[in-house]
Amino acid sequence: MKKKNLAMLFIGALVALVSFTSCTDDDDVKGMVLSGEWRGNFGMYYEYEYSRDYYETFDADETYLSFVPDNYSYNRGYGYQVDFYYDRRSPYEEVYHSFTWEVRYGTIYLDYRGEPELDTYLRDYRMTNDRLSGYFGNTNSTFLLYKLTDYYDWTPYINAYGDYRNGAGYGYGRPGYYAPTRSGVEAPEGRVIHYGNRAIDGKVTVTK
Repeated sequence: MKKKNLAMLFIGALVALVSFTSCTDDDDVKGMVLSGEWRGNFGMYYEYEYSRDYYETFDADETYLSFVPDNYSYNRGYGYQVDFYYDRRSPYEEVYHSFTWEVRYGTIYLDYRGEPELDTYLRDYRMTNDRLSGYFGNTNSTFLLYKLTDYYDWTPYINAYGDYRNGAGYGYGRPGYYAPTRSGVEAPEGRVIHYGNRAIDGKVTVTK
């Protein structure tokens, strides 16, 4: 009886190990496909206060995201994000962020350095070699991104928009957001009072 119990425990442990390994392998595959450069609608915006009684909201026209895999695992790494604002009234033309990412049991988790209010996860998504769409966190808000380049096709760390890791752009080692003023335009007196994602903040549904 004792041998039978030990055998059952061994079989149970083996099944659990196989299941865990399969999940890890699947996450690695998803992470490899995710690694690279994407661009599309990510629901980003910011609120700019000109005075105590007047502020304005600006929505990003599109967002660029770069996912760089870890040296030892394909299912996690770090990344850069650039939100583009084409509205000439917007004090800022581009806003930069850095984040870490991980694919865990099929879900993509994004943790923004210095901006925990932006942390989210991407669920129920469909991902191919050139398209990624799904839902933000526990909301019904969707996102849609198109693949620009695979990570393995990069000239190391350089992309079509420049190298955002160094002093010319936004480095991974710098937490929080970085927003240079619009080229050739002096920023009006005021300040950003909130930077966020409309889906996470529950302000609007981001549609495909």
